Amino acid sequence: MKFSLKSVALSALLASAAVGAPVGVEKRDSNSDRIAACFVGLIFTGAWPSSCKAAVAVDLGLIKTITINQMSMDFTPANPWAPTTSSNNIVATMISIPGITLPIDSVQQNIIITDNGVQLGSIGTPWSAASVNGGTMTTSFTTSALNVFPNAQSAFSQFISALSTSTSHITTLQGSVDAKLNLGIFGHLTIPGIGFKVNTPFQGLNNLNGMKFMILIDTNFDTPGKIIMATIINLKNPSNLSLKLGDVSFSTAAAGGYVGISTIKNLSLVPGDNFVMSITALDTSLGPTNDFLNGLYNADQTLVLTGFSGTSSDAALNAGLAALKSNLVVPMNFVGASLSQVPYKNWSLKVLPTTATDGLVEVTGTFQSGYYGYSLQMLQDEPAGQDNYAFITGVSLGTENMRLFDFNNTLSFTTSGSSSTTVTFKVPFIKFVKSDASRVQELVTFASAKGYVSINLWWIANVVVGGDGITRQVDLGNSGTNAGVMNVAVGSDFASIVNLVPSA
Repeated sequence: MKFSLKSVALSALLASAAVGAPVGVEKRDSNSDRIAACFVGLIFTGAWPSSCKAAVAVDLGLIKTITINQMSMDFTPANPWAPTTSSNNIVATMISIPGITLPIDSVQQNIIITDNGVQLGSIGTPWSAASVNGGTMTTSFTTSALNVFPNAQSAFSQFISALSTSTSHITTLQGSVDAKLNLGIFGHLTIPGIGFKVNTPFQGLNNLNGMKFMILIDTNFDTPGKIIMATIINLKNPSNLSLKLGDVSFSTAAAGGYVGISTIKNLSLVPGDNFVMSITALDTSLGPTNDFLNGLYNADQTLVLTGFSGTSSDAALNAGLAALKSNLVVPMNFVGASLSQVPYKNWSLKVLPTTATDGLVEVTGTFQSGYYGYSLQMLQDEPAGQDNYAFITGVSLGTENMRLFDFNNTLSFTTSGSSSTTVTFKVPFIKFVKSDASRVQELVTFASAKGYVSINLWWIANVVVGGDGITRQVDLGNSGTNAGVMNVAVGSDFASIVNLVPSA
């Protein structure tokens, strides 16, 4: 049987009118009718005449709206005017063809981005899978360069500025889509050059408002005239953009004025929370810096982070981020700032057959990073000049604050920001004197009944956070980690410590 393209299309359109079907997101015009007829005919006959090619090539044709639900942009390639892009969720609404779902299974896109009337650049995507549900097509695309036009570099930086400071920014997407359709018995057919021109909103960073101070890692005084303050802050990204920005710096000011530069290495932002290490070089020769530091003893202090001429080595980003401005509240005495998790747990202690001769006991513990996803490497558990130790608490009046063991640079580990590692290491046990006999017995009695002894830690350690190779001195004791009292498991061997008390 032969089909008439016009009669098939007309029948489908008349059928929709008979049942009162909606005709799409906007009033159907003559070109929409032609496009609908073309696709109906294609599905039933496999034919795609030149008149159909012309009908779909117009800007306002098959595709009516485009929503970008997620987009990634990488500004770290060597060419600042060719950042890479990708998206895992793009939704296009098309003209409705009643009773017909277009069997599109993959698309290739050629997109020109226009902002404030200026064509910024183009993206050519590879073929990507697509699915259609009614009049809605969902697709994505893998890494593709956004090639900024040479005469549009200034406008592109202004586009970045708008995305950085606004909650939403509308741009125009224009170009064409090549679509592959699965026509069943007619096989696959590629329809090239489906035109579109739509206004599409991009969610912006809104100046990263809501920036939050999480924890002070350490302060370093080795550079004359500077205090280098390493902190972890939370940059809340309200947009659906994932951004890889490289090293970014901000001019930093307190209430009285400029205090220094804050730098975030290898900054990447995803939608939502982003815990990043910020290194602020405070200039102690400046009055506002000293006012800021002294003010922290009595009240919260606000730092204002602003883009400036040295924000980024990327020419496009540097101009675009210059307008960004955000506030960061540093809490008084850093009260309330805490690690994301306690950096150690599940400790046990074993008295060895050799303890009586070498004075060493064996400790096993599980270690994890409390630095909001950054890795943690233990360099020295007993740095020069420190006296680190564990002491008894909550056992008995006679044993309260009794030293149990010392750290002695025998602990070494590296753990990622999302994993833990269990380590066994030897430490010097307390050396008893004859007068300790009664409290040692109290400790053994408690341990025999409970299966553990309760300790606190006084512990200042040298570590590397985030694998940057910089030695940082941090407080891993109970006060510095808010760990609370730790119960260290012991076995029957612990009772042998009574034999370590000298008889004379």
